[in-house]
Amino acid sequence: MAVVGVTDEGKLTLGQKTLSEHGKHLLKRTETQVSQVRIVDFLLFAALIYGEPLPGLGLPFNQLMVFIIVGYALTRKSIFSLGRYSTFFVVLGIILAYIAIVSAVSDPSLYAADATRRFIRLVATTGLIYVIAVGRIHLRSAILGYCTALFTNAGLFFAGLAPDTYGGYLTGYLGDKNYAGLVHALFALLIMTVYSKRWQQILGLAVSCLLLWETGSRTSLAALLFAYLWILIAPRFHPMIKVLLLGVFYFLLNLVTEDYADAKVFGDRSGSDSLRARIDEMSWTKVQETGFFGQGLGEAYVYDSSADRTWFFHNSYWAAFVEGGWIWAVVLVALTLFVAVRPLSKQRRDEPLYRVLAQGVGVALLICAFRLGEVFYTLPWAICMGYVLRAAVTSLPANSKVKLFGYDKEIRSLRK
Repeated sequence: MAVVGVTDEGKLTLGQKTLSEHGKHLLKRTETQVSQVRIVDFLLFAALIYGEPLPGLGLPFNQLMVFIIVGYALTRKSIFSLGRYSTFFVVLGIILAYIAIVSAVSDPSLYAADATRRFIRLVATTGLIYVIAVGRIHLRSAILGYCTALFTNAGLFFAGLAPDTYGGYLTGYLGDKNYAGLVHALFALLIMTVYSKRWQQILGLAVSCLLLWETGSRTSLAALLFAYLWILIAPRFHPMIKVLLLGVFYFLLNLVTEDYADAKVFGDRSGSDSLRARIDEMSWTKVQETGFFGQGLGEAYVYDSSADRTWFFHNSYWAAFVEGGWIWAVVLVALTLFVAVRPLSKQRRDEPLYRVLAQGVGVALLICAFRLGEVFYTLPWAICMGYVLRAAVTSLPANSKVKLFGYDKEIRSLRK
């Protein structure tokens, strides 16, 4: 049959359909795509990229937005039942009570952050995880909103219209190079979930990887690489092999970030690496001085007398231990490992794409935490864990009768 033809009624055809039918099909698909972006959710999450403190409040804008997002989401109905995953929030409630007690009975050091304010932010962060998990936030719109903000920030940065806070490395309104690397690595994975066509996923991945490279964060680059390796090969392995694979990733992380630290492709890092080493040395000293229950919220910093300033930790495992001791650190790591990565679970061949990518997100979080100081129980961690839980609860039998439309219905049916 000819590609282009004419029907008996004199209508032009393209393939087996008339041009009019093609037009109606295209219009229907466009309406479906538009209906799958909720403008409010999109804009709220796009605003999370801006982290500058608000005058008079001393609170970063994106942290204020977390409160606004949770408040807005609580006015909407839950779509999904948490089922057995409600245990996740029970555990968070228990350790939040624990860290509140530890902080209350501990004497804050001279330069410690305000423990009460930090605790309130943790509660709001927990709320963010919940509203994403139960469907009060439109997941696709949220991810698209933040990714669009990341791409816009990059465009403004390269045009010289956004702040350059780290000698030419991509920062912009994200402020910190390491934080920029963290969110670009995580959302390079999350953007894969909002598209179902392969070319769209490849394009989103390519752009995200390019922007991640521009942040110059070796740890985040390694985290994204290991996350994709996990997605591709780990589902086929026995649980014990998965555990060994995580060990291999840790070994390779040290190889990339230390043995190849002076590679020309990363530029001259001698100054920044020397500073990081000094911060790590002071941080390790503080870790060794910390007791079993930790020193309380806001204590994950060191004072550098030679520069007369403070530095945050560059290791999230150490930071969690110093703040809340063994209980706080072990629980946060365990939640990330066993809820997101699930190395001890046997994978089904028909595992939904959502859950396969969720494992990669968990791997990226755990890898970044070795070299970046603000990973666990932060805004990026909350968005990722909310996504992980959302991916899990949609597969529960209790939610099998929940009617999903358009893109959400399509993505839930995808298989790896």
